Amino acid sequence: MRTLVLASLLFTACEAETDFAGTPLGVALEDGQVVVGEIQTDVLRLDGAFGELQIPLDDVGAIFPAEGDRVGDGGGGVTVWLRNGGELRGVWAEPELRLGLEVGGAMVPIDLPVDGITGVQTRGEAVWPDREVFRVKTTWGDDFLVDAEASQLALENDLGTFAPFLSECVSAAPIGDPTGDWRIELVGGTVLIGPLVDGEVTFLLPMGPESVTVVLDDFVSLQRESWGYSTSGEAEGLVQSMLAPVGGLEAVQGAGATAPNPDVADRFVDLAVPERPARQYRTPALSSGAGWFDQRGLEVEKSKKR
Repeated sequence: MRTLVLASLLFTACEAETDFAGTPLGVALEDGQVVVGEIQTDVLRLDGAFGELQIPLDDVGAIFPAEGDRVGDGGGGVTVWLRNGGELRGVWAEPELRLGLEVGGAMVPIDLPVDGITGVQTRGEAVWPDREVFRVKTTWGDDFLVDAEASQLALENDLGTFAPFLSECVSAAPIGDPTGDWRIELVGGTVLIGPLVDGEVTFLLPMGPESVTVVLDDFVSLQRESWGYSTSGEAEGLVQSMLAPVGGLEAVQGAGATAPNPDVADRFVDLAVPERPARQYRTPALSSGAGWFDQRGLEVEKSKKR
């Protein structure tokens, strides 16, 4: 995993700093405390490997340390979970997060040290796709969904220059090095081979920042996938039946795991495969039953072998 440097995650305030009547936020701290307050903002600004990204807070589900149990363990590195399962990486350089906590008839401002944060949640459900998705991974650890109807790949060869939308592609992948030839198969059966026109690709996103530009040297994969279509309650129940607690994280333990509901089992990983290594899933501090975002159903789906 590559390390991000000189990047930051900032909350951009819309009102005065002391006006906290805004977005509910749940913050878990390393000492076991959980603060549920409000932050006056509507945008997260993630400044990372691909430049500054403006992320609407309504699209953010959770923020977790990229490494270790708390943000400070990885030098401030965080993973921002979007509600549709997208993950964006950056470094949280701000020393404190200011929340307003309503208690005793007053709104009390609290400055939380970012290094000691183990997780941040917003209110709302996961947004499951209702169709096939195109998923991009980068060497920085980003793993996000793209808008296939609006994102294009421009390829050039002896036949000409072609820029199909991803929705027109059955598959699109580099044959070897991403900076070399690509193979693009279109829905009608056409197969095109050649290098991409530019050294980077701009993907438009259905949720989160408007777009992400990935340099080909940082590109890992672009896959077309069919995800299980789920409701929040169904995903919550399935996750609870699949995960065994191990401290602050939870793991799917191969053959020893409880079998999920057979009606929805085909939507998630096959737990009976003994060679599958245990994968760690972070346990949110606040329950989805109380209206807080829980990424684990999406995370299980993303770990499915395809």
